[in-house]
Amino acid sequence: MADRPRTADASVRLAHRRRQQLRRRILRVAVALVAVAVVAGGVWVIFFSQAFAATTVSVTGTSVLTADQVTAAAQVPLGTPLARLDTAAIAARVKLLKPVADVTVTRVVPNKVKIAVTERAAVYAVSSGSGFDLVDASGVPYTSVSAVPQGLIVATINGDDARLRRDVATVVTALPQTLRDRAVLISADTADSIVIELTGGAEVIWGSAENSAQKSQVIAALLSVKASVYDVSSPSHPTTKG
Repeated sequence: MADRPRTADASVRLAHRRRQQLRRRILRVAVALVAVAVVAGGVWVIFFSQAFAATTVSVTGTSVLTADQVTAAAQVPLGTPLARLDTAAIAARVKLLKPVADVTVTRVVPNKVKIAVTERAAVYAVSSGSGFDLVDASGVPYTSVSAVPQGLIVATINGDDARLRRDVATVVTALPQTLRDRAVLISADTADSIVIELTGGAEVIWGSAENSAQKSQVIAALLSVKASVYDVSSPSHPTTKG
């Protein structure tokens, strides 16, 4: 009979322990369910609600273009949650604008899309029917102006030749300052016949755009000699006339 109280006590303790284990399991399940609900709620807020939707677009870095032109080209789908915006597609649309050399599109929480534009920089100008086209270092004519900006050299290029435009850009970029200060016009009838006209009527026969860095060094020294023609088309054997 003495064993019955001990058996009863053991049963009570076992039942109590089981209840505690059950409560702990219920608590863990409840915590897990709350965590899932919080995550699900966060996902909904970020990806589907209007709390973090694009409502404004800001544009920086424009000079040739206007902010309105960039915004129109970007076609940002306002009202779309920032997390679901295809920033690469927005950037690709902006890069279709000729004056744009590069663009970065970023999301700014809570509701802004920022478009940072890097425009092309003019290396020289090409005479056109109504004015001048500005051309960048890669030979791309990206905008037209009525007058040549100060410091830019004017070029005449035979036809609409993309290679010639790139070659002229290579030459202009390589020119030493002493020659740039005296340059009046660059003419390029073919890829091998680039000529630079100087103030006073002298000219520099540059030839092709190849070895432009070496030609630049040669002409910088050669200009100390008074002449009407400076020929650096073969930079290892330069000549002068007149």
